[in-house]
Amino acid sequence: MDDIYYEKVLNRIIQGRLRLRLGDLVLFIEEPCKDIIERSFDIYEDARKTAFYSGVYIKQEVLEILLEHDMWTPLDDKEADRLEKEIENLKVEAFQSFVQKSKLAAIKRSIRNKERQITKLKFKKHQFDHVTCSGLANFARKCWIIQNTTKTELGESYDFKEISISSLLEIVADQEIQVETFRKIARTQPFRGMWNLSKKTGDLFGGSAIDVDKNKLALISYAQMYDSVYENPESPKEEVIEDDDCLDGWFIQQRRKHEKDKKQSQIESMISNEKVANSDEIFLMASNKEDIENIYSLNDMQSRSKVRNRQSQIESEGKQISFTEFHDVKQDLYIQARNEGAEAMKNRAKGR
Repeated sequence: MDDIYYEKVLNRIIQGRLRLRLGDLVLFIEEPCKDIIERSFDIYEDARKTAFYSGVYIKQEVLEILLEHDMWTPLDDKEADRLEKEIENLKVEAFQSFVQKSKLAAIKRSIRNKERQITKLKFKKHQFDHVTCSGLANFARKCWIIQNTTKTELGESYDFKEISISSLLEIVADQEIQVETFRKIARTQPFRGMWNLSKKTGDLFGGSAIDVDKNKLALISYAQMYDSVYENPESPKEEVIEDDDCLDGWFIQQRRKHEKDKKQSQIESMISNEKVANSDEIFLMASNKEDIENIYSLNDMQSRSKVRNRQSQIESEGKQISFTEFHDVKQDLYIQARNEGAEAMKNRAKGR
């Protein structure tokens, strides 16, 4: 996208309306005010009740049909969650590989591929949402809102003679502002200058905070996000900040570091006994899978390798193994015994 596109979107956000030129027809779709939003919930409830008493499916019934015909299973949700975690790891890798442009490009391709896989998996579950009670009610609400927020160039309510409400809804949906566009605008001029000035004047879009529409609120949220980046003492260089994938990776790495430090602090507070704290190995009981992951994350690379080797030994021998039978423990005990024997010989030699 060129700069003029982002200026156009910024103007749309500031104006609080979308300007559409459809041939000779020019329409303005305004962001709904509080009154419109409030009344739209009545439209939703009335439409939902009408659909329900007309025998339209609810979401749970649609899920059961999808499950029965093998069109979706809960395993699809788990697979989507797994892919989300893989994307997180890839974004961290992207941040760490920023200077290696060919590797970074490959990582980005992998991220986009997994994002497409997630979209397909989520579509399987939600492909028939529009024919459920809530889906039909949402459509009725959106139609009512756009009917009451669409104006002509003269500021008059549009009569929808030249284009239907449903057709206009599709056009407006295609014009939805994407996350990457919000981020680009939030970190660049001219909005960055407006944002910094508003911190001194206390006025950005005019009006009270309660009147800020969803697009303005999203832009403010991303502007605050970039503030947190620039103010961080470990802030990455500008080229990283301008790359959404790499900056996400930096955020994830910072979050994980914070979480690990927090968990470490919690564990240390639990281990107040000095003898226990200074032990080579400390065993903690876990009550669920999350506890297991939290405790495991506190291990360093060497300790994690030791855990994997022990697990591998248990699986290969196929029996219950006592602590002293682990290969690494045997090796440690052997080294300890050898060192103690050498020290004893030294002492005897000195005694002569």
